[in-house]
Amino acid sequence: MKKIIFATLSLVLSVFAFTACDNTYDDLMTANVKTGGILVPTDVIPYKLGGTESFDVTLDIPKGPGIESVEIYRTYTDKTVKVLDQTINIASANADGELSKTVTYTYEDLIVGLDMPADEAELNIGDAWTLSYVSVMEDGRKVDVSSKTLVSVANFFAGKYSKDMKYFHPTAGGSYPDDPYSAYVEDVNLVAISAYVCSDWFGTWENTHVYIQILPDNSVTLTFEDRDDVGTGDPNDATKVCSYDPATGVIKLYYFYPGSGGNRIFWVVYTPK
Repeated sequence: MKKIIFATLSLVLSVFAFTACDNTYDDLMTANVKTGGILVPTDVIPYKLGGTESFDVTLDIPKGPGIESVEIYRTYTDKTVKVLDQTINIASANADGELSKTVTYTYEDLIVGLDMPADEAELNIGDAWTLSYVSVMEDGRKVDVSSKTLVSVANFFAGKYSKDMKYFHPTAGGSYPDDPYSAYVEDVNLVAISAYVCSDWFGTWENTHVYIQILPDNSVTLTFEDRDDVGTGDPNDATKVCSYDPATGVIKLYYFYPGSGGNRIFWVVYTPK
């Protein structure tokens, strides 16, 4: 019995000694690891075709080991080349405290070296530029930054809106024009389909879409998925026509379809969030 107890005690002490030595080894290794180069860039930016003259990318750099400069690299969907976009001078200013740098881009800046069309309208919705970053440390090391910036191609009116919809039904209840059968406000995303078209759900349903086209002259045209019975405007009020206000970004839609007892009419106002 004493032999068993002694052997067990010896094993425990051996494990403890090995673990202690292993921890010491880990501590020594950790002490010699060189760290730094951390920065936090803007993560996602929508590039709205026909509506983005320029945009800013912000690089937030926390206090830490001195960064001499940041190299910015740029590529685009399906492009095999990655170009050095520019080098931002930091001069180890982050060693004394956190700081931010701002970089401004135009379309002309984004296409340099990437063999891309001069007309941005030729871009595909959903494609994107990716900006990646390398921190050049004051000791000469180059540290790849894990965070990147995605500049995603969208059209100029895609995005989040507050949607205020009134639905007039001739027989189900309510009365036109002040007491709609149904009315509600909700947040929605107008999803880009092409450079000038976004989609939303049709009426009060979520199984078919209305496609909203807004051209550079601010004219609004509607088409409807799997529906050939829908008209645009308000059949009871010729002053209510689809419109887009470029100053406010507000979109107003009016459409209707015939049914038993009369027309079903929709008034929809999208206000940018």
